[in-house]
Amino acid sequence: MSFAEKPIQGRLMWTPPEGTKRLDTFRERVSKEHNVDLPDYDALLRWSNTETGLFWRAIWDEIGVVASKEPVETLPDGATMFPPAHWFAGASLNFSENILHHGRADDTALIQCSEISKDTHSITYGELRKKVACAVRALRRIGISSGDTVASYSSNSIENIVAFLAASAIGAVWTSVAPDFGTSGVLERLLTVRPKVLFSVNAVLYNGKLHDHVSKLDATIDGILKEQEAETRAAREQAEGEQDEPSTKRPRREPQSLLGHVIVVPYSGTHPDAKERADGVSGYADGPERMLWDDFIATGDGDDSIEFAQLDFNHPLWILFSSGTTGKPKAITHRAGGMLLQFGKEHLLHGGMTRDDVFFQHTSTGWMMWNWLVGALLAGCPVVLYDGSPMHPTNVLWERAAELGITVFGTSAAYLSALERRGYLATEFGDKIKVRMILSTGSPLRAELYEYAEQLVGRPVQVGSITGGTDLCSLFAAQNVALPVYAGELQCIGLGMDVDVFDDQGRSVPVGVEGNLVCKKPFPAQPIGFWHQPNERYFESYYAQYPGVWYHGDLVSRSAHGGLVMLGRSDGILNPSGIRFGSAEIYEVLESKGASSKTSPLAAVTDSLVVALKTPAQDDEVVVLFLVVGDKDAKWEPIEEEARRLIRAQLSARHVPTFVRQVQGCPKTLNGKRVEVPVKKLINGAPITTINRATLLNPEVLDEYITIGGELRDELAKRASK
Repeated sequence: MSFAEKPIQGRLMWTPPEGTKRLDTFRERVSKEHNVDLPDYDALLRWSNTETGLFWRAIWDEIGVVASKEPVETLPDGATMFPPAHWFAGASLNFSENILHHGRADDTALIQCSEISKDTHSITYGELRKKVACAVRALRRIGISSGDTVASYSSNSIENIVAFLAASAIGAVWTSVAPDFGTSGVLERLLTVRPKVLFSVNAVLYNGKLHDHVSKLDATIDGILKEQEAETRAAREQAEGEQDEPSTKRPRREPQSLLGHVIVVPYSGTHPDAKERADGVSGYADGPERMLWDDFIATGDGDDSIEFAQLDFNHPLWILFSSGTTGKPKAITHRAGGMLLQFGKEHLLHGGMTRDDVFFQHTSTGWMMWNWLVGALLAGCPVVLYDGSPMHPTNVLWERAAELGITVFGTSAAYLSALERRGYLATEFGDKIKVRMILSTGSPLRAELYEYAEQLVGRPVQVGSITGGTDLCSLFAAQNVALPVYAGELQCIGLGMDVDVFDDQGRSVPVGVEGNLVCKKPFPAQPIGFWHQPNERYFESYYAQYPGVWYHGDLVSRSAHGGLVMLGRSDGILNPSGIRFGSAEIYEVLESKGASSKTSPLAAVTDSLVVALKTPAQDDEVVVLFLVVGDKDAKWEPIEEEARRLIRAQLSARHVPTFVRQVQGCPKTLNGKRVEVPVKKLINGAPITTINRATLLNPEVLDEYITIGGELRDELAKRASK
């Protein structure tokens, strides 16, 4: 049975309740103002991609952008995809001002919670504005101004949101890395962006344990200081050389300014180990000035007035980093106005969010979903910040959902799959669960999990499988409160995103045919470039594959209902004997009910990875499946046999891997996502130096793949010689 023929795939799972949605009201307003017939969402989508400038100006008006100067034009005539267009010329605004403009003073703005229920606390929108005002004055007192970079190596907390909003209010450019990142990965990012101030924490709670963060922070600061010393030394040596050779024409190499201040937020929870943790400030005489968060905020004490820097629509807001598993991470720089319009469109129109919602997105501060979470404040509703393990215990996030009245529950496909494997149902909390929408991203959401979501909540629930990424810090395909949900499908293409599906020759393919996700028209969330990195690299990343078109790197097909079916990353395409399919199809089988039942040998499998191995003649490839077995007593032969049998039964004989091998672990990005490309390179004989270990959560597992790759290449060579 092929992927498209699974009984659950494409089944109607949810229908919008009666009542006019804001998206409908917006469509009707656009129809009237522009005298066009837009009877449904598809018609609105087509108009948004035909009248690009008019559409994005309508979004500006719809979300009520606060601007000190109105734009003189939305989009230049003849604007091309690359170089990225200069949007809303003449406009002056501030991202932070627009975020803080929403929400009544006494309404709850942020709710911080963790694995420990009694540590939950919240602040109102009025309190948030006051805290941001103090942080703005404190940042300005230490010399931070528009265009400077401000970094975070912190947990998902109220203080982190306040720090970002304050930086944005000034016009400083924000970047953040999660506290579970190792020192080398952090340095690789921070030495690229050169922050003048770093916000951090002294401890992190995860899986019931309080983990020290001071040692990692110290190592990071030491690395930055060594870089600064090396640059100063190089500049001095160059200057001395110029004195000896006055005729030299070499450009002067000046040391770049580096970190001047570190602000530490102490752990404030009730974990019993808290008293044993150093605050991360005292006892350090060298390097940047360190201070505790409360002391920092006290230097900016005052009222809630904020002097917001009025900036160009295209002013940089934040820098997000790609995983960088096979090279230096891309420092993707996003414009403030583009983020504002995209977030407003996605949360308020597509998501239908209002002040009555309570929004939650499980994320670390190093994933783009943290940035997307900030955008939910445009609804003026409470936003829940969770820090800790999502599975300690299994029901912890649903316990918080019941306690806090969460209505929009954002998570990942991997999380939902893990819950299904454990047979967990949130129905234990009864009618305390108010969730109306479950958002899923990070990897393709298999069709069976749409059905499981109903069982999880105990009633029909809108499942919004969404896709976009770090590259645009927003969505290409989105949730939609005005459209039905079909199992295994992303509901719709986002408004104003001229998405298509191309074959390798750049031709649009029909519905149901797999191809590469592309976008054919400019959009405001296009990055303005890579911070301190060559423009050529930016071009090669997205625009070189198909001239004049954004190439996203996802393998997809269009559904008959106007949405998308995600098949994995384009670089994870498998093509044995000319049969092309995505790695996601294999993962779906291995995570299905048949594989996870207690009687199946595959129940012992805790992780998997599938890649392609080239034949000796390099004219074909075979599929290699790697499995991690968590049960040390499990027998390998039945596991391998069942994997082959299930893949054959649920997919086809052509999907069955040529090799199935047991490994100790599958490499993951620092955000916990599978990475296929490094393994594919290693098993095909590439040297380990081609892999950037600093970007992996568990680089120690790579050596095993080098050994196995050599064995598999030898085996293929023997077969070819017979």
